[in-house]
Amino acid sequence: MENTFRSIISEAIFNTYAPKGWHAESAGVRPAETINPIAIELLREIGIEIGSKKPRLVTPELVESATRVVTFGCLDHCPIGAKEKSEDWPIPGSVGKDGALRNRLELNAIRGELERRVLRLIHEIDRSQ
Repeated sequence: MENTFRSIISEAIFNTYAPKGWHAESAGVRPAETINPIAIELLREIGIEIGSKKPRLVTPELVESATRVVTFGCLDHCPIGAKEKSEDWPIPGSVGKDGALRNRLELNAIRGELERRVLRLIHEIDRSQ
């Protein structure tokens, strides 16, 4: 929704390992002002820098230009057209339902699951080319 954590991590991992000619762009239906600093830290730990990236708004044009759309439980809020080419990844965010920040072990596990799914997606793309 806010384009500050899961989608940012997924985009950065995808763009680091993407097949030639492919790239990811993350966006949210209600983008925040800044990227979650925990996402930046988690990415740095695996050698990925995202520079001055800012959260951005998902638009119908962005969805139209996409080959695949990955959502994190917010497909009902996405622009028209996203459902036909989307898959939802039920991965928790950086905070729990109680609003408390997840512990470091949980955050590392979230990053690991995102990385696993992104690499699987890249493998699927490679096989289809």
